[in-house]
Amino acid sequence: MKTVRRRRSDLEKGRAFLLSLPHTTLYSALGFAIGLCTPVGAFLMRYLLAGPLLTTQWIRYELQYNANFYAIMGIGTILSFMVFGYILGLRSEEQRVNNRILRARIDELHLKSVTDGLTGSYTHGYLHEILELEMQHSLTGRLPLSILIIDIDDFKKVNDLHGHLFGDRVIKETAETIAASVRTDDIFGRMGGDEFLVIMPCADHDMAGIVARRICTSFAKNHHMATVSIGVASLSGNEKVSAADVLHRADLNLYQAKRDGKNRVCAGNKAAPTPPPPQEP
Repeated sequence: MKTVRRRRSDLEKGRAFLLSLPHTTLYSALGFAIGLCTPVGAFLMRYLLAGPLLTTQWIRYELQYNANFYAIMGIGTILSFMVFGYILGLRSEEQRVNNRILRARIDELHLKSVTDGLTGSYTHGYLHEILELEMQHSLTGRLPLSILIIDIDDFKKVNDLHGHLFGDRVIKETAETIAASVRTDDIFGRMGGDEFLVIMPCADHDMAGIVARRICTSFAKNHHMATVSIGVASLSGNEKVSAADVLHRADLNLYQAKRDGKNRVCAGNKAAPTPPPPQEP
């Protein structure tokens, strides 16, 4: 198996090297190969038509008396095909550069379409698509899945007291704090306004609670002007429910956390208050 893998790897490297060559070089080399085949083809054609009995002697005399013919034919066809290949390569290289620019532009537009302009996190629509996919993956592999709905506490008061520009700053700092507190594999985005969503593949109820409390603690530890409340919903991997049902479950827990005093996590049973940040010595 190691030999097969090594051969495949070598083939992939060779293909990548060829694709990385400028088309002017690649097509000119191809033209050289085609031009070189012309005198060889002419020699074979004359051999087949002659049908000599003494092959070695015929080849010796053919090359001796018609060497100039084959040389002129080879040089002419090689130069012609190389020039043609170079011109064709110029056009192809120009098209390849244009395609590369177009792909980069498409990637840029796609990134803008799925990311929020203020926070740089994923948008509401993209989060719903990812949640559907992750729920299907959870059901297929019988793996746990959890989501967190995070809402800034009393955000309307922050806007009313300090203005919308300050409110945007609070939203951005909130997004940065959440992104720094979640796991590497978690998918994080802005649902809209001051509400955020974290999708946690392979995270059970306990793991989701740990991460949610860590997020709340990060706000207290960093002395943010605003706190957050978090609603948690988890799937075991055996439940056939819709994405809307899971979001509704987390939303109900979020409202329960708000009713129980805010700045806390509700995972379905009782809202747990955020522990105070560690005192600095």
